[in-house]
Parts: sequence; C-alpha cells; structure tokens
Amino acid sequence: MVRRLYLTVLSLFCVLFAASALANSNIDAVIEKVRSPSYDCPSQSLLPELEQTLTLESLTPQQRFALTVAKGQFLICRGKYEEAEKMLLKAIMQSNIDESSYAFASAIYQIGFTYDARENPARCKYYQQAQDLSSPERHSDIFTSSSLGLINYCSESSSPEIKLGKMFGVLKRYSDNGSPGELAHIHNAIGLLYGNLEQHALAAEQYLKAHKMGLLVYKGSNKVSIIISAIVSLLSSGQIDKAYQSILELDALNSEINTPLSNFLYQYALSIYHRKTRDYNNLAYTLPDLEEATANISSSLGHKLVAWHKAELCLHNEELTCVKQYLADIGALDKIVIPKVFETNLDYLSFNVSMYLALKDIALTKEAHNIYSKEVTKRREVAQDTALIVGAANLYTRIYDLESAIEKAEEQRRHTLYTAILVFLLFVIIAGYVLRKKHVARKAIDPVTLLLNADSAIARINKLDAPKKGRAIAIAIFDISNLREITRKMGSTKGDFVLRQIAQTFQNVIRGNDILGRFGTDQFILCLHNIEERSARQFFDRVQSALESTFESDTNDDYLVVESQMSVFVATEKITGLNDILDDIAMSIDMGNRSGSN
Repeated sequence: MVRRLYLTVLSLFCVLFAASALANSNIDAVIEKVRSPSYDCPSQSLLPELEQTLTLESLTPQQRFALTVAKGQFLICRGKYEEAEKMLLKAIMQSNIDESSYAFASAIYQIGFTYDARENPARCKYYQQAQDLSSPERHSDIFTSSSLGLINYCSESSSPEIKLGKMFGVLKRYSDNGSPGELAHIHNAIGLLYGNLEQHALAAEQYLKAHKMGLLVYKGSNKVSIIISAIVSLLSSGQIDKAYQSILELDALNSEINTPLSNFLYQYALSIYHRKTRDYNNLAYTLPDLEEATANISSSLGHKLVAWHKAELCLHNEELTCVKQYLADIGALDKIVIPKVFETNLDYLSFNVSMYLALKDIALTKEAHNIYSKEVTKRREVAQDTALIVGAANLYTRIYDLESAIEKAEEQRRHTLYTAILVFLLFVIIAGYVLRKKHVARKAIDPVTLLLNADSAIARINKLDAPKKGRAIAIAIFDISNLREITRKMGSTKGDFVLRQIAQTFQNVIRGNDILGRFGTDQFILCLHNIEERSARQFFDRVQSALESTFESDTNDDYLVVESQMSVFVATEKITGLNDILDDIAMSIDMGNRSGSN
C-alpha cells in the first residue's frame, strides 16, 4: 500500500516536472522569438504575445527580466524613450538576475540608446558598460553597437582622424562576412561621424547606403530610422531635390509601416523641409500633423520643434505678440535662453537673432548674433580641417590593415601607398571637375523658373548652325502682359509660383531640341531651329493658346487667363548680332505695352 502511494506521488511529480519543463521551453521560445538585434526593431505583431507571456505566474525572475528587456526595445522602436528608460532602469535594479546574460547587456545598451535619442551625455556611461559586458564573440551585436556609440559620442579626447580610422577599421572587419543589418548599422555610424565633422554630403552618402542595406533586413519603424538622417544631411548640404525624393520614399514606407514613430519621422521630415525651403504656407499646413504625431510618441524634441516652427510662422506673419509668448514660454524675455537640443543648430540660432531684431531689442540681438557667429566660426574651422582629415583617415586605415604585410613585403607596401596616392589625386581631380561642371550648369539656370536665363539662352541661339535650305530659325518673345494682375489675384506671395506654372506650360508644349529661356521679368524667349516659317508661326500660336489656359484647372468657372504679346523674328541664315535684334524686339514690345495702356 505504501509502495503504491509512493509510486503514485512519484508519477505525479514526474508529470508536473515534465509540464513545467515544457512550459519553460515554450517561454524560452517566446523570448527567442521576440528578441531582436540591438541595431534592429522587432516585428510589432509580436507585442501582444510578449504582453500575454509577461502575465504568466510561472515565469522565473530571469525569464520575466528577458521579456521586460524585449518590451523595452518595442517601446524604443515606437519612440517612447522615456517610458522604456524608466522600465529598464527599474528592471536592472533587481538582485536576482544574471548580469552575464544577453538580456542584461541588452538592457544596459538600450538605456544608453534612450539617452542617445535625447542627446543626454549619460549615454556614454551605459555604452561603456554595454561594451564591457560584451565582446566580438559574445553578444557581438551589442559590442558593435556600443563601440560605435563610444566612437561617435564618447571619444572627445580622440582627434577626428583617429575616430574615422577606428570607424573604417570596424567597417573593414565586417565587410567580408557582415550581415546587411550590421553593415547598415556601421555605415549609419560613419554618417553620424561625418555629420559631426560638418561633412554633410559625405554623411548623406553613408546614410543612403545604410538605408538601402537596412531595407533588406529591417522591420517596422527601423525601416525609416536611417532615411530621416539622410534627409537632414541632404538638406544641410543643399541637395534640396534629392532630399525631397527621399521624403517621397519616406512617405511610401510610412504608408506601409504606419506606426506612431514612423508617422512622427515623416511629419518631422516634411516640417524640416518646408522650413529649410522657407515654404511657410506648407509649413503652416503640415504643422498640426506634426503636433499630433508628436503627442502620440511623447517626444520632448518634437514638442520643442513644434513650438519653434509655430514661432517661425508668427515671425513670418509679423505677429510679435505670439513671438513674445514663445520667448516667455522658454524663459527668454530678459536673457538669452536656448533649449539644450537647439544650442548648436544654426537655423535656430539665426531664428533667435531674427526674433530679437523684430522685437527691436538691440542688446539681445547682439548677444544672439554673437552666439550665432561663434557657432558659425567653429563649424567653419571644423569643415576646413576635415578635408585633410578624411584623406588622412583613409590612409590611416590602409596602413593599419597592412601592418602585418609590411614585414613580409616592403615593395608591396610601397606599391599600395603609391596606388592610394594616385587614386586620391584622381578623386580630387574628378571631384573638382564635377563640382565645376555643376557650378557652371547652375549659373546657366534661372532660379525661379528653372529655365535657361537670358544670357544662356542667347548664347545657345548664337551657336546654332545656319538652317537647311527652305527652313529657318524662328525666335519668339512672349511678354506676359497681365502677370502682376494674376499675382495679385493669387496672392502677393505667389509670384514665384505663377512664374513656375507659366514655365511649366512652355515645357509641356515645346519639343526636345527647342531653346526656351526666361528673357526678362515677365518675358520668355523660344527659339525653333530648322523649321518651316509657316510651321513656326503656327507652333508659336499654339504656344500662346496654351499659355492662356495655364491656370484653367485651378477653379471651375472663373479661371485666370494668361494674356501675352508675341513678337516673332525669322532668319533663313545663321544669326549674328542677336542682342541688337532682341533689343529691337523688346523695344517694340515696350512701345506696344505703352500704347495699349494709353
């Protein structure tokens, strides 16, 4: 009887033990599923399963800790940095967790990242601790991420060329067998470093490269976390069109992802773009969306940005009471107070000068201008030094990579150095040629309409060969006689928009080899080569008819008609003395305008 009872108890114990082992196995599987590398975001669809698992009473302290750390990464990827920080700081204070585990190292790194996102210097302490808890062999993703953070933000004593050398060394180590996610993470870090060195074009190149690699593996909001940096760098380096194309890509990705953080990043990018391009109408239109997106992620940076842009609009509209209220809100009515996050932002420092100047506070204007000037000087010094730093860092890395080969092959070392120098010189020559070519091309374009300016159009016409027999060179000047009236009706700030729409109408009807340019304030020149005279006049008439309907789609009934006077000159030989001919045409147009107004 006693033996039977013993066997029954033993069987029950075995069943309970097996059930417990199975439960632990399932929980460990969940932990493994929701865990994501330090440089990526977990799939948001896994969050409900994680939350449900956290409610189980059978969790061991270490399992609960690992799940809590995983939840922290979910929160970070949603932009809830403060919430993640508080939860993780509380979690690591427990006494019964394994500090050698991946979860503990991950928690330390994530805390550092939450500080990093808000540019809090405390990030360095946690990045250093995360690096100490990991190695290239153990928790390698955390080791790489924390090392990159230390290089970028926590090596103030190291010169920039040493930082770049270390960064390229990390890239070299992963270049052969690193995953796209790891390489994207490294290129992103290099972009950050270039940005700190005021090399925004180089930074944008690294960010775009990292973004392209990251799309292969990243999930959720992490798909857009790098492209936002690329957009800011493109804007900072004057690549406005390329920045806009990246914003369109960000919009498409956000439509697919649609998380609070991705929505915020998209609205943030739009807001920065409109401010940089001084498009205050669109800035005012999109600002409520940024404010709503900011509220959804509880971002202190977002709130400060919204307040700044609202004040920008107030200043633009000369609403000084609103400007005073903004200054009162940040405590700056009687002294210069700049939010910590904007202390080195040249746009914001310039905005401070404009505010105090508008308020006619000369003392504060001078003080704000001094702060702006000091930052500009510091940036200029960094930018001037960096041209040499970039070359030195590449050379430094090559020498570092080839140290072991120096002892075996001295000749090979010389050959490598000579090749590097030759490539560098070739790069400088090509870069100089490309920059000069771009500069010349920009000088030929009218900045408002993006058509050829008068000088460039005339120069191209002068270079035309004599037309074939029976054909001619036909030139027409279109004078938009009611341009001021159209601008007045559409709004005083719409002058450039009106000209761009008219220019677009021209571009929609002309042929590929026609020469089109802006000839004067409200005049355009169009040249047709090797065309029959009758066909040329018919073509010019069609262009004039198209101009009348430029704004037809803007309203249903009472649309604005573009009125233009056209003067035509036809030559059957190569044109010489075009300037004199055009002067006569312009004079005849002017006389026609005067007679029409009398």
